[in-house]
Amino acid sequence: MTTLFRNRRPSSLALAVCAAAVSAAAQPSASPSAASPYGVCSHVTRTGFGYRDESCARIAKAGIGAVRSDVDWQRCQPERDGPFDFSRYDEAIASCEAQGLRFLPILIRPPKWATPVWEHLDAWEAFVEAFVRRYGSRCPDVEIMNEPNLRAFWGSEPDAAKYACVLKAAYAAAKRADPSVRVLLGGLNGVPIPYLRSVLQSGGVIAFDAICIHPYTHPYAPEPALERDIAALRGLLGEFGVADKPIIVSELGWPTHDAHVEGLPLLRTLLAAARPEQAAWRCVYAAASDMGGDIVAARVAAALPPGSTCEALSGDALRARLAEGNVDAVIYPFDETFPADTFDAVLAFVRDGGVLADLGGMPMWYACVETAPGVFSRNPRGEDAEPLRRRLRLSLDAFWLDPATPREGRAFPTAAARAAGYRGDPAGERARRFQKPDRLGPDDEWIPILTLPGSAPGGPRVAASVIRYGGDMKGCLAVSGVKGRNASVPIDEAAQANYLVRSLAICLALGVDGYYWYEFRSTETDPHYSEHHFGLTHADFSPKPALRAYMDFIAARPAGSVQRDVPLRDPETGLYRSEWTRPDGTTAGVFWKPGEIETPVFYEGSFPGGPLLSLKLPPAKRTTLP
Repeated sequence: MTTLFRNRRPSSLALAVCAAAVSAAAQPSASPSAASPYGVCSHVTRTGFGYRDESCARIAKAGIGAVRSDVDWQRCQPERDGPFDFSRYDEAIASCEAQGLRFLPILIRPPKWATPVWEHLDAWEAFVEAFVRRYGSRCPDVEIMNEPNLRAFWGSEPDAAKYACVLKAAYAAAKRADPSVRVLLGGLNGVPIPYLRSVLQSGGVIAFDAICIHPYTHPYAPEPALERDIAALRGLLGEFGVADKPIIVSELGWPTHDAHVEGLPLLRTLLAAARPEQAAWRCVYAAASDMGGDIVAARVAAALPPGSTCEALSGDALRARLAEGNVDAVIYPFDETFPADTFDAVLAFVRDGGVLADLGGMPMWYACVETAPGVFSRNPRGEDAEPLRRRLRLSLDAFWLDPATPREGRAFPTAAARAAGYRGDPAGERARRFQKPDRLGPDDEWIPILTLPGSAPGGPRVAASVIRYGGDMKGCLAVSGVKGRNASVPIDEAAQANYLVRSLAICLALGVDGYYWYEFRSTETDPHYSEHHFGLTHADFSPKPALRAYMDFIAARPAGSVQRDVPLRDPETGLYRSEWTRPDGTTAGVFWKPGEIETPVFYEGSFPGGPLLSLKLPPAKRTTLP
């Protein structure tokens, strides 16, 4: 369980903290105020997921005030010029209203006859106007599409100017139907500043009342990326004279899936191709997160030849181990990240004859830095790591770097792969990222392991390969562009609860208008697929610690509370603090310190400061994953 400490009696501080070691927050009202900033995503409009009425009842009981779910145009009007059928949404919205919940609709998915939507704006306007006219103030906000900056949701290559046209048409239609309804831009995947700038420049600046973002940071902690992204968004809105537009986080969450590590058989093949004579491997997993490293390292060791070992290390511990000289291979994370702060030590290790393996899909793409013990920050721009890739003579290829590159293909083993004992999918491995030999030195040997059939300028597309260095380097680099859908870094249930409170406190401290956790109930169909494990509850509705953490937060900061103007982060100590005034006039707040006080601490009254911080608070208890 996540432990949330509450200082209920500031005059007896130590006693209060000890007495509140396990919080038992009062049950919030089942009819939260319409002003509640607290929401949750739940598939209440999708009958295939079921459990609509039970979900609504449990959401309301938790004190959460709003539910976000899809409204599919294709279900409302499957035939061109056909009548609108909103019966599915009548039922879903009625279920929410029966529990005192606001419903946030995402207007999404045009029918085939109206695809692409930007070429059918008259029909799109008619749909939006019909929806808003039907529900009016029952749905005070309407969100215009979900993550249109992603191909998976937009339906083709994302185009900000075309989305601006869709947004403007929706805005005009909604205001005709009900001028009081707020039109929400987004929700955008991440905080894509260049995309959003183009939307605003294309006329979208006059066509929204609030903006929705999905600033996911998983599997990493919310700090400091969340405050950095919100600040960047505020700055952009200010450039266009709309800095006062509300910001809504309409999706944010952390999954608790099992730490299934895809690509381990391929790792074994790549290492064997790099050093055919190696009988067993002494490996280091170069962690770029404070979560799950030991679990991933154990699974790496189990996948390699008998007698192999693997230990998760970062920072100074990794540098010290490499300096000892008892390491054969460094394994980078399997999620396109890498620890940039130890790169120089790893490069020296490769120069001296060591093997570096990176099977994250896009090798060495997102640079991570350990800013404090156990506290990692990820750079969201993969392009920024290009100078480091050049030092390894690593050249990458992908469709967004070269339009001639296929988005995806099936990669098959080469003779070198079979000689190294490759045992993979007979139908080929799905590859989306590739490598090129155009940076290799004259003495380097390039060994393709997986290739796409067919011809291309410069030779076949290579999805996995080994570089045996010559000249000034004695070691090897093994990389793969085969990337599965499952993240390799696990987040346990205690960390999920902590991150919920911390991200919620950050958002409200920075003036965010609403916060929707993704999502309420986990489906848990696939134990290894992160998408099935974001929920506050398990599939059987048994609560995770995150649900109790959300309830604790709502009880500590009820709807109608007003944020106090205190610094979010102390630059000297690294302490985070969010404080507010409740509707009854009392003051309360929460603080934490990444890497030291992982579990947020609630307090009432004035900030206790030094006396409370001097106590030896127990660290966050973390669930042991299988």
